[in-house]
Amino acid sequence: MFKRMAGALALALALPMFGAACGAKAPLSEVKLSPGSISPNADGVDDVARFSYRVSQPVNISIYLTDAAGKRYDLRANEARTPSPQPYEFLFSGVSGGKLLPDGDYIWHVQANTAETASGKLQIKDGQKTFPKIQDFTTDTTVITPNRDGINDRMAINVYLTQKARLDVYVMGANGFRYDVPRKEGDLLIQPTGDELAAGRYNYDYDGGIDLGADPPPDGAYTLVAEAQDRIGQRDLLTKSITIKEGGRPAAEIVIQPNGSGVEWSGIKFQPFQTLPLGGAVYFTMTVRNSGLVPIRTAGPFMDTPQGNECYTMDQNRYTKGFIEEPGVWRVGVDWETNTGTDHPWRWGLGSLADLDQVKSPNGDTLYYLAPGKQVLVRGCVILNKMQPRNPFTVWASLIQEQVEIAAINNRVTPFSAQLIKP
Repeated sequence: MFKRMAGALALALALPMFGAACGAKAPLSEVKLSPGSISPNADGVDDVARFSYRVSQPVNISIYLTDAAGKRYDLRANEARTPSPQPYEFLFSGVSGGKLLPDGDYIWHVQANTAETASGKLQIKDGQKTFPKIQDFTTDTTVITPNRDGINDRMAINVYLTQKARLDVYVMGANGFRYDVPRKEGDLLIQPTGDELAAGRYNYDYDGGIDLGADPPPDGAYTLVAEAQDRIGQRDLLTKSITIKEGGRPAAEIVIQPNGSGVEWSGIKFQPFQTLPLGGAVYFTMTVRNSGLVPIRTAGPFMDTPQGNECYTMDQNRYTKGFIEEPGVWRVGVDWETNTGTDHPWRWGLGSLADLDQVKSPNGDTLYYLAPGKQVLVRGCVILNKMQPRNPFTVWASLIQEQVEIAAINNRVTPFSAQLIKP
């Protein structure tokens, strides 16, 4: 009796489980493709086919085509899907692996996990015959040091596009890092817009983003990518390996002197103006500190060289001492209110040669750098030997990064008003 009751109970428990198994939903349903024939040529008529389907449980979906010879073309490979109120959709423009498939008859297949659950026919006809190929993908260097010292700060990139397409140039790094490189038109940098470009040659400029005030990417290896894509989705992609090293945003500042000013002018009184004899010399002292994380480049005249120990007269400038303006170089400059010549014509290097690290440039020149955290004295002299159309007039000092900027904190520091008196 007991055995018959146990058997009946086991059968009663099993029947609901059997019924549930028989009524379980298929993981994939309502699979459709429309239209069954496409002409991917970007004329706006039947350019794409739309796959749609539903899933009833978490599955991995694969969609692929096979041609008459049985060759497989993957469109989606083992992608995770979860149940959703709306059907999933996928638009197919005739492109697989970045290239348009040849005209012909294909069989489409949709798999849930590893089991095929739906298939059908698809015809491709009158497909576009051209391909957006990239040619002449070249750079002038493969190593940049984006620190605004004017030496190897940037990379010039040259790309030739064979037909109208969208062209993107970008830098890829670890952890999904991507930086879109601007296109260069003359002196203008054009930020990426996603618009199509006509066939032709294009130039791009990569500086690690430092000219926009951003920190450059960490030093290391990166991939430079040139990618062209046309309207139907055909894609050509070329890559180059590049290296970033010694990167960082430079920063420097004028340090406050013991008398509370940024610049200590010899014998100058600041109320309301200083009366000076025509031809009189004014000496200054200031301290400059490298407040950034990278060395900053400077150039003479330095205090411990003959040019640095000499005074400037009002008809002299840095060129008369043999020092041209150099991109990225930091110098102290002095200017005056009625100056009609070059900006900050009187300039001095930071510190003395003993304060600086010396490095050989690629062409063998000696370059001078002030290390991070280090500060140096700068001394100079100007001789006010020309009467000015406005008298009194204002004189001031600035810390300049040549052809880059004069930061607001370093501009027009400790100005004073001078009135020249003929002896």
